[in-house]
Amino acid sequence: QAALFVSAAARPFVVRLLVRKRRASASAMLAAGVILAGLAPWAAWAGDALLHELDSDRAPDASVFPRVTRHRLPPALSKVQGPKATNKFWANWVVSRGEHGPIFPMPYALKWRAKGACAAAEMTISHGTPQYEYGGVAGPGRITKISTPFVSELSLGAVEELAPGHHTIVREGLFGVHVQVRGLPANSNRKVTYPVFSGMAYVSGRYENLRPRISAQPRAMLALDKVRPGVWAYRHNGGREFRVYVLTENGAFADDSFNFDQEGRLNKPLDGWVRAAAVNGPSDAAALDEHAGSVLVNMELDVESSGVVRYRFQAHPAGAPILHFAFAHHMKMLSNGSQLSAAVAPSQTPTKGNMRAVVGSTWTLKVDTDEASQLDFLPPGEPRADRKRFLRDEALGTLDWFLKGVNWRTTMFKGSYYFSGKGFQKVAMVCLLVEKFFGAQHGKTQRCAGLLAHGFKCLYNRAAAGDCTGAPVGSYYDEDWGGVPSRQGFHDVGCEGGADFGNACYNDHHYHFGYFVVSAAILAKLMPAYAQDHAFVAYINDLIRDTANPSSNDPFFPRFRHFDWFALHSWSRGVVPSGDGKDQESTSEEVNLLYGLFLWGRARNDAKMQQLGSTMLALCSMTLQEFFLMKNSNPHYPAAFVQNHVTGIFFQNKLDYTTWFGTKKEFIHGIQMLPLTPALFLSRKAEFCQQEWSDIVSKLPLPPWDPWTSVLLTGSLALVSADAAYGRLAVMDPGSVDDGLTRAYALYWAATQDTQEVSTSGTAEAPGARVGRTPAAIAAITSAAVALLGAAALIAAWALRRRRRRASAASAEPGSSPVPLKSAPQAFSPKEVGSP
Repeated sequence: QAALFVSAAARPFVVRLLVRKRRASASAMLAAGVILAGLAPWAAWAGDALLHELDSDRAPDASVFPRVTRHRLPPALSKVQGPKATNKFWANWVVSRGEHGPIFPMPYALKWRAKGACAAAEMTISHGTPQYEYGGVAGPGRITKISTPFVSELSLGAVEELAPGHHTIVREGLFGVHVQVRGLPANSNRKVTYPVFSGMAYVSGRYENLRPRISAQPRAMLALDKVRPGVWAYRHNGGREFRVYVLTENGAFADDSFNFDQEGRLNKPLDGWVRAAAVNGPSDAAALDEHAGSVLVNMELDVESSGVVRYRFQAHPAGAPILHFAFAHHMKMLSNGSQLSAAVAPSQTPTKGNMRAVVGSTWTLKVDTDEASQLDFLPPGEPRADRKRFLRDEALGTLDWFLKGVNWRTTMFKGSYYFSGKGFQKVAMVCLLVEKFFGAQHGKTQRCAGLLAHGFKCLYNRAAAGDCTGAPVGSYYDEDWGGVPSRQGFHDVGCEGGADFGNACYNDHHYHFGYFVVSAAILAKLMPAYAQDHAFVAYINDLIRDTANPSSNDPFFPRFRHFDWFALHSWSRGVVPSGDGKDQESTSEEVNLLYGLFLWGRARNDAKMQQLGSTMLALCSMTLQEFFLMKNSNPHYPAAFVQNHVTGIFFQNKLDYTTWFGTKKEFIHGIQMLPLTPALFLSRKAEFCQQEWSDIVSKLPLPPWDPWTSVLLTGSLALVSADAAYGRLAVMDPGSVDDGLTRAYALYWAATQDTQEVSTSGTAEAPGARVGRTPAAIAAITSAAVALLGAAALIAAWALRRRRRRASAASAEPGSSPVPLKSAPQAFSPKEVGSP
C-alpha cells in the first residue's frame, strides 16, 4: 500500500527525446530507458518528448527573486514536499480558509462535513443540476448566469470517531490528489485515503482498519439494498440513485459477510475500498458494476510532437482498464486505445455540458497543430500598396514619440506587472512594424529594441539599468508554494486581489508574465545576442517555469501552474478560496502566454519549447471554441445563454456574463480580444466573429474616444469587415486606443486581414448573399460606407477639438479590480504622421 502513495519526488524519470529541427528534411530520434525502475507502478511514466527540462537544476537568482516564506495564504493542509500546485481544482483544500469549501473534479463536486472534532469526517458528493438567472446585463429573455448549487447526495465517512483536526493532501500530480483523514489514536495506521482526479467516474476511499459509513444527510436515505456481495443500490428521498461498492485491498468484491445496516454502517472494519458512483441512466448500473474493481490511483501525461497527448491511467490492481468521464472536446480528439462506453448515460457538469464515459488504460488525443505551427510574429498578409506609406509613417511616428523624453518609460512602467506587461508588448509590436518597413538592422529598429532591452534590465538587474522609475517593484521566490509572486501585496490583504490583481496570491500570472514572454521573444528576434544572454534568458525562463513549467523534476516550481491538462485551458485564480472553484476571465490573455512559449522557442531555436507552445495553443484554442466562444450552434448551453456568444467569467461551477471590473458589454467581449496577436486567429474564427459582431458588438455605441472601441474594432470588426475597421480606426485619436495597443499596430492589423466584406450592421447576411451582387448594389454599399466614414470623421474631429479623451470604464465597485484600459498619456498628434 505504501507504494501507492510514494512521494512524487521519488518518481522514476522516463524520457524519450524527439529531436527535430525546424524545416529539416529528416528527423532523428534518441531513446532513453527507464531510470530508477521498480518503484511504485503508477510512477512508470514521468513525461515524454515535449515535457522537457527547463533550467530545472538552477535556483532562481536570489538577487532578482529574494527568498521569502510566510505567505499570507500558506499551504497549511498539505504534506507534499517541494513546490505545490496553486491553480488546480483542489487548491481550496490546501489553504486553511478553503477547507470547508467545495472542489470540482467533475462531474462531481466534493465537500467535507465535520463531525465531532474532525473537520473532514465525511466526504460529501454533489451531482446537481444547473440553474439559470435571466435578465441583467444580458438583457430580457437571455440568461446572464448559470450555476449549480451544492446539494449533498451521499457521504463517505467512518463509524468510529476520527482524529481531531483536518484532512491532509499527501500527494498531488497534474490531474488530482490523494487526500487523507486519520483515525484514532492519531499515530495509528487507521485512516481513509481518497484519490480525487478530474473526470473520475467513482468517488473512492481506501479504508484501513475503520468501519465505513454511508450517509444521506441532510436528506433521508430510502434504500441501501444489497444487490450481491460487494454491491449495493443506494437511493435518497430526492430521487437520486448511486451504486455503492465494497472491495478488498486488491480490488475484488467483498464477500457476503460484509453488510450495511439501516443507518449505512458497515458491520465490521475494512481493509479495502468503498466506492460510489451516480446512476444517470437505466443501463448505468451494469456498466458501473463491470468496472468498479478497477480503482484509479494516478494519472500521468505524455505530450509528443505533432499534437499527440496521452493520459495514462494507473489502476489498482495494475493493468485493469479504467472507466472515466471525458468532456466533449476529448471525444473529438480521441484517436485510439480507448472506447466510448455507450451503456453509461452522459453525466451533467456545472459548466461544460455533458461528459461521456470512456473505457481504457490510455487515452490518446490528437489535435491538429498545423495552423499553430505556422504562426509568425506579425499577422500574415500584406497591406494594400496605397496604404503602406501611411502605415510606415504611422509606425515611425509612434516610435519617435516613444523615444521623445520619458514617453517610453511611462508606456512600459506602470507600477504593476499587468499594466507594465501591456506596455512592454505595446512597444514590442511597434518594433516589429519598424522592422517590417525598415529592416532588422536599421537604426530605428535597433533603437526600438533597445527600449525593450532597457526595460527588461530594470526587471532583472535594476542596479545596472539606469532609469527604472515606475517599474514593477519585483517578485520574491516564495519557498512555501514554489513560485515568483509579486512583492506588491505579498504581506497584506492586497494579495487577495487589490494589488496587481492578486499576483502575490498567484492570480493571473499567465496573463501578466505572458506579455513579458512575448516581448522577450521579440527582443531576441531583433537583437539575437539576447537569445544567449544568460541573465536575460534565466529571467524569462523563470517566468515560464512559474507559469507553464514542463518539467516534473524541477525542485523550485510546480508543473504547469495555470494550464489544466484535463480541461485543456488555464485557470486564473490562485490560492484565494472560492465557493465556485477556479475561474478564468480573459481567454485571449491566456492565449498570449502560450503564443509567447511558441515565439520564445522559435527565437532561441528551442524546438521542444516551440512545439510545446504550438501544441498547447492548438489544444487551448479548440477548448475555447468548444466552451468559451459560443457560436449559435453551441450544444452545451441553453440558446438563451448562447446568444451572449461569450461566457463572461468562467468558473468551474458558474458562468457569469460579466467581468471582475464592470458589467458593460464592451468589457465582457473586449477582454476576450486583447492583446492583439496572430494567435487569436486560432480561436476567433470568421463565423463566430460574424455572429458576435452582428448580435452584440455592432449594437454598442463604440465612440472613437473610448479605448475599448479600438479593442472591439480590431478583435471583432476587423475579422469580419477589415476595410470598415480600418476606416474607423484611422479617425481615432492615437491617445484614445487601449493602453496595450497603438493606432499604428491596430491599423496594420486591419490592413492585413483577408476578409470577405460583409454587412457591419446588426443584421447578419444570409450565407451566400454576396454572390451575384450587381455593380449598382456594390456602388450603393460603397457610397453608404463613405458616408458613414465621413460622419465618423466629423464626430472624431469635434471630439478632438473638445479634447474629450475620456476613459469609458465605469468606476470599479468597492473591493474590485481596477479597469484594465486607460487612455495613453500625451499621445502624438495624427498630423505628425499624415493622414490615410
